[in-house]
Amino acid sequence: MIDGESDMPLPMMVLKWQSAWQSLDPETVAALYAPDGTHMSDGVVKRMGKSDGTLCGPDELRAYALASVARLQSFRIDILDVISQTGTASGRAAVEYWRVVNGDEAGRTRVVEILEWSDDRISACRVFHF
Repeated sequence: MIDGESDMPLPMMVLKWQSAWQSLDPETVAALYAPDGTHMSDGVVKRMGKSDGTLCGPDELRAYALASVARLQSFRIDILDVISQTGTASGRAAVEYWRVVNGDEAGRTRVVEILEWSDDRISACRVFHF
């Protein structure tokens, strides 16, 4: 999606993921993840002190979201492009987007997240900041 327009509809899971993180609600974020779902990011190293950068399960995701939103007034995901493969109950997507924190357009950062899901829950997420 470029400038809010898309030639192809985004997978529902990508829309749920975007909405959950933009809500700044740790419970909503945690509810996205499967019981053994993982989230890998350098932000995990910075905010949670986990040297491998990996969180596992909704409880760890909730704690991470809580630590993240404590420093945020707003968080926006401006999706640039999505490459996806979806089935009836599962799928995966690479999502490229601009991350805008606290309305700081000039300080926005480009991010790519790779999402994998099954039965409407994220089983794996890997985040790459550029």
